[in-house]
Amino acid sequence: QAHPQVAEVQEEGCAALVNVCSGADGAGLARIQRAADAGAIEAIVAAMQAHPQVAGVQHNGCLALGNVCCGSDAAAFARKQRAAGAGAIEAAAAAMQAHPQVAGVQHNGCLALGNVCCGSDAAAFARKQRAADAGGIEVAVAALQAHPQVAEVQEEGCAALVNVCSGADGAGLARIQRAADAGAIEAIVAAMQAHP
Repeated sequence: QAHPQVAEVQEEGCAALVNVCSGADGAGLARIQRAADAGAIEAIVAAMQAHPQVAGVQHNGCLALGNVCCGSDAAAFARKQRAAGAGAIEAAAAAMQAHPQVAGVQHNGCLALGNVCCGSDAAAFARKQRAADAGGIEVAVAALQAHPQVAEVQEEGCAALVNVCSGADGAGLARIQRAADAGAIEAIVAAMQAHP
């Protein structure tokens, strides 16, 4: 927070948060929550917004958001909602749009979108719609198309589409159709064929 305009500080700060906010055990989840309580989500999004053309900031920022927003307990869903409120969905989509040929940004961007949009309550469906409105469906499909031989991009791209495109209401069905219109069906089948 003290050096928002120094890209190197932001890039390495996001990288440090990636490492500190890893682990699905009790200690890892406690660290993730502690980071969120300290303002990590907002700091990550601010770094990404301040340095949109610095691929390293976007790469590490998306991965840090993905880590902080993992989980399926009440605290995790609160972090996902907090991330959405801070602009994480738009930041991840913008990162992917700005760096389409950087496989790491595409992988981590899909991870962030998928984790933030995971869930099946009303708030989760609002996050899914927010991701669609930010171009999240199209960037996930574009990631699949641009990096067909990178299995990790294919996996996270498919996972992002699973989470963003779920829902049986009118909005959910529109997201599903939007994915099909963007070429998701062919991209998903190609991913499955390329990585049997």
